[in-house]
Order: sequence, then C-alpha cells, then structure tokens
Amino acid sequence: MTSVTRANALPIGLPLIVLLALLTALDAMAIDMYLPGMAAIADDFAISPGRVQQTLSIFLAGLAIGQAVYGPLLDRYGRRLPLLLGIAIFVVGSVIAACAPTVECLLAARFLQAIGAAAGLVAPRAIIADTCDITSSARVFSLLMQVMMIAPVIAPMLGGLLLIQGSWRLIFWVLAVLGAIGLVWGLKALPESLPMERRVPISAASVLRGYTRQMQKGGFMLYTLAGGCVMASLFSYISSAAFVFTDHFALSPTVFSYLFATNSIALILGGTLSSVLLTRGAAPLRVTLGGLVLHTLAGGVLYLLVLEGIATLWVYSMLLALAVGALGLILGNIVALTMSISGAQAGVASALMGTLHYLVAAVVGYLSSLFTQGPAVMPLVVALCGVAAIALALAAQRMTARQAEKADHYEGEVSPHC
Repeated sequence: MTSVTRANALPIGLPLIVLLALLTALDAMAIDMYLPGMAAIADDFAISPGRVQQTLSIFLAGLAIGQAVYGPLLDRYGRRLPLLLGIAIFVVGSVIAACAPTVECLLAARFLQAIGAAAGLVAPRAIIADTCDITSSARVFSLLMQVMMIAPVIAPMLGGLLLIQGSWRLIFWVLAVLGAIGLVWGLKALPESLPMERRVPISAASVLRGYTRQMQKGGFMLYTLAGGCVMASLFSYISSAAFVFTDHFALSPTVFSYLFATNSIALILGGTLSSVLLTRGAAPLRVTLGGLVLHTLAGGVLYLLVLEGIATLWVYSMLLALAVGALGLILGNIVALTMSISGAQAGVASALMGTLHYLVAAVVGYLSSLFTQGPAVMPLVVALCGVAAIALALAAQRMTARQAEKADHYEGEVSPHC
C-alpha cells in the first residue's frame, strides 16, 4: 500500500471516513447487536441477568487493555499494520463466541473479541490526529461519529431479526463476517499516516516514558477522565436499557430494538448539530459543555420522575432520548479536545485516553450490575456521571489555559536573548 510521507498528505475524504467508521463501529456492533439476545443467553446458560451483563463488562475491560497495548505499537509500526492485525483478532474472537459451549468460554471469547476491536478505536483517532488540527479534527470526529452511529441504529434491529431466524449464536457469526469485510477493505484501501522518520523504538522503558509523559499533562488527564465519565454514562444506558424496557415496561425484544434504534437516531442528530455548530465557528469546549448540561439535566429529571412513580413509558423514552441525543454534542468534541494536548506520540495518547475511558465505563458498569436493574439506576448514573464530567472539563480548560499563559510568558522572557 502507498505510505503517506507527510501527515497532511492523507486525504480525510468521505471514503476513508466511512472505512474508519466501519472499523471503529465494530465494537459498537459487538455490543448493540447482541443486546436483544441477552435474555436468550441467560436462558440458554441458566444464569442471572447480572451474569449476562458481565459479558459486557469484560468486553469493556478488554477494550481498555487492548488500547493500552496498541498505543506503543501504533507509534512504532505505524497505524495500518496494528489496526489490521486487531481486526483479524476480532474475527477470531467472534467465531469462538459463536461456538461457546459455556458462559465462561463466552466471557473469554468476548475478551478476545474486545482486544481485537480495540485497534479499531485507537488507530483511527491517531490517524485523524496525524492529519488535522483541533478545529478540523473536531469536525472530522463529529462526522466520524455520525457515520459510526449508523451501527447502533441497525445493530439492535439486526440482532432482533437474527434471533427470530436462529439463536443468539447467529449474531456472533454475523459479527465475524462484518469483521472480515472490514479486514479485506482495509487491506485494499487503508493508507499509512505515520512516516518512518516519526516512528519511535519500542521497549518497556520507552513505553513507560510515553505513558508517563502523557499522564503528567494535567489538562490531558482531566479531559480524559471527563470522557471516561461520558463513556460510563453511555454504557450504563447500553447495559441497562434491555432489562429496563423488556422487564419493567414489558416490551418485546423486537419493539425494544426499534426503541433503541430511535435513541441512536437521536445521537446522530446530536452529532449533526455539533458539526453545524463547529462549522459556524463554535468552540469545541462550548459545544461539549452545552451537551453535558443537557445530558445531566435529562438524566436528573428522569431519576426524580422515577422516584415519584410518574415516569411512564412515553416519559421515560423521551427523556432518555434527550440524554442520548446530547451525547452527540459531546463525544467527538471531548476526543478532539483531549487529543489536541497529546503532542507527538498520538498513538500512546490515544491508547491512554481510550484505556481510561473504558476502564471507567467497565468499573461503573460492573458496579451498576450489582444492583437490581430497576428503572431508577440508569438515570441516576447518567446524572452523576454528567456532573462529574462537567467539573472535570471545566478544570481541564482552566489548567490548559494556565499552562498556555505560562508558555507565552516564558517565550516572552527568553525571546530577547535568542
């Protein structure tokens, strides 16, 4: 394949964005497509709903660990090779999951599947960081999110249809096929964005230095933790929605899949609004904070209505759609804000950010699974995570501004002597 010798020579056109979105969306497909089948998995293995939810928690943990592994590999071997290797691992994990004879085997397969899917998360972020400044990257990330969010629109419905045609195992066979399509397409069309002269040697010491350097950047870490709270809120919704709507509101898996798809459309609309605002000159931070406030208010109001016993199916669905739609204003922008502080080692920075995002989400998801999955838990997690994300984002902005002022002051002092 052709290697791009200059970072800004890589065309971020629609075909490449669609390819990156497909590879990024494999993790979303692996989560959302099997949601309608969670009850069937519980029945098949004679396990509790909480045990089934652990197949999601272990998937998130695998995503976190996988991204930490891929980061140094991306900075050493380029973006293309580790990404394609990860997609191949995803295909293998999907096949094992489809054949899993026990829930323990399914958990192991989900972990392997996530290790592979992690490459599709960390590599595209590094590719975009190689080629775009903060404003253009925010727009590209928002567009990427819009294309990628087609996955949660069709995945639950496709999962529901596959359940009608066969068992939950068919879902994982389809995931294997989707991964294989992405692998073949990537082999033919994915360019390399990291030139040889910018690659760094890989060793235990260099990896540790790279991660330590990023963790010493206060603004980077605060934005990363804010993004982790947002991901925790998102995955609280994903892991709890099926049981809330099928058990509490007694919806069928098919009806739930349509409702889940409607919320995903709200997420796409939020991403579209984000792109429009950015195109008209809105600052990524301002768009992020606006989305966080809306997300938090929707979750908080819904929680109070549930406590009062007046959250009907219609009210619950509308407020939840508002909370999910607000995520479209947040997700792409919080990533762009974080990566704008990453510096030269975009692979390590992207990996650290993604690892912490999914570790926070995995921990919150696991803790949520320990409680009875009633309708109040999810909106409470949404509201609490939203409040934390707002505080962290504001702190990150203040710290970044102070560091920029210090840098300008230092340059002003030394420039007369240069």
